[in-house]
Amino acid sequence: MKYQIINKIDFPNKLKRIKNAPERIYAIGNIDILYESSFAVVGSRNVSEYGIKNCKFFTKELVLRNIPIVSGMAIGTDTVAHRTALENNGKTIAVLGSGFNNIFPKENIELFYKIISNNGLVITEYEEYVKPEKANFPKRNRIITAISEGTLVIEAAYRSGTSITANNAREQGKKVFALPGKLDSYLGVGVNNLIKKGAILTTKIEDIIYSYPQFMDRKRINSNVNIKSEYLQIYNAIQNEGQTLDELLIETELEFKQLIELIYNMELEEIIYEDIDGRYKVNN
Repeated sequence: MKYQIINKIDFPNKLKRIKNAPERIYAIGNIDILYESSFAVVGSRNVSEYGIKNCKFFTKELVLRNIPIVSGMAIGTDTVAHRTALENNGKTIAVLGSGFNNIFPKENIELFYKIISNNGLVITEYEEYVKPEKANFPKRNRIITAISEGTLVIEAAYRSGTSITANNAREQGKKVFALPGKLDSYLGVGVNNLIKKGAILTTKIEDIIYSYPQFMDRKRINSNVNIKSEYLQIYNAIQNEGQTLDELLIETELEFKQLIELIYNMELEEIIYEDIDGRYKVNN
């Protein structure tokens, strides 16, 4: 597949000015995305159900605000992030640790082509025949963080590659965001350590959006095209923080019996769920 070479002089400033910036990068796809304000989503290869669910949620919320997603096309969290971006008609950038003739991992060759064919971008600093050597991936991670405005860490084990990525972001003066890690999971150790070291504890999309002036005025694309018309009023009311039953009664002005029936049906269809605080939220 034909690629383009971008020399250092033509890099976006955010990549050009980092320590040990590559002299050139090889690119296939929509190069314009490289110059947009994008956001990195990274995490463990051995991603848990908790990680998958939250990676899908935060990635979707970012792309619905027209924010491209950057990741490393590895198995696990990276794959979930790229696929979720594509599923929601978003743009995504994959940064490889090998040349284009040695796509790694091989399980993601199909994903590689999907990214390119869906207006995405795949880049690497390695010439086309370079193999995916172990040492390439920590180096690759500095590019992921450099071309992104910030980095969200979904899950990470102690002293993991994901933690190295977060350290790269900090060294580049970028903000690091981390989900609270589950205390009974080894994948929670790394993210909780990052939070102790200053990463921003992230529990809702606003934690990220409100940290960047360039993101704050971006309207969220309405993604409810497949929601039944009788559900729309409730669905729209709980989009951001969710609402309690009492709040929904006030917001929607529906009769109590009608509201209960609609909520019951929406829960059955797994459109919404009730959290432990009694707030109804969209099931992402």
